[in-house]
Amino acid sequence: MESSNPNLNDWIGKTIEVEDTITAAQANLMNATLDREPTLKDGDALPPAWHWLYFHEAVRLSGLGIEGHPKLGGFMPPVPLPRRMWAGGSLLFDRPIVIGQPAVKRSTIASITPKSGKSGELYFVTVEHEVTQNGSKCLHEKQTIVYREPADPTKTLAQPPVASEKPMFSADIQPDPIMLFRYSALTFNGHRIHYDQDFCRNHEGYPDLVFHGPLTATLLLDLFYHQYPQDQIKSFEYRGVSPLFNPDPFTVNGTRRGINGQAWAANQDGGLAMQAQITF
Repeated sequence: MESSNPNLNDWIGKTIEVEDTITAAQANLMNATLDREPTLKDGDALPPAWHWLYFHEAVRLSGLGIEGHPKLGGFMPPVPLPRRMWAGGSLLFDRPIVIGQPAVKRSTIASITPKSGKSGELYFVTVEHEVTQNGSKCLHEKQTIVYREPADPTKTLAQPPVASEKPMFSADIQPDPIMLFRYSALTFNGHRIHYDQDFCRNHEGYPDLVFHGPLTATLLLDLFYHQYPQDQIKSFEYRGVSPLFNPDPFTVNGTRRGINGQAWAANQDGGLAMQAQITF
């Protein structure tokens, strides 16, 4: 059911277009953030989900909310709840984005859905993105943002379910504040949960800095991208289950059967943080 608020309904269908050049320099800063050599060059294919490093709107400091995101009522609808989380989404890959060439991202507000859950009132905002290069579509993305009521810092976080499947391959990830700061900078993400420890504890009720949801999704894709370098990833659908925190290590894990893959991130206790499906 769409929002019954007529003011919010006015945002459905709203679009914004941003042009950027997919520079090798920005991609190689991501390589360095992942502790890899800066080997990408013009003409190479941009790794999947690395388009999140580009197409940033230059919002002035005065246009940001207390949490560091652009104030609502611009492109994003003015939902009446303050806390924003990247809940999940999907990516359909038509062809690789080529480094060294300009590209355009067109974003559209697809839906605004209020819901009630165990944690209170929620608003789910779905944004669709399309990235094109030289007039040809490279990818289509659906991104789901959830807005929540103010946090109660005295409440204990719920324990996530434990991952039940055994991975065929996996990688260990060790978060640290520098990694989180660098990814925030690369994605022009001012959300304070990723760099302001006092804000995390006193305002959000989190024990420490929060690992970025899109970076978790990127690492899941990256696991398959390097495990099967000759195979083209066609789709990726992911859902956040529970947050990951600095400095606790976690794993990204995968299995593959034919053209279908399952991916998940699990915290140091085996609790699910993100689940995803991949097709080749």
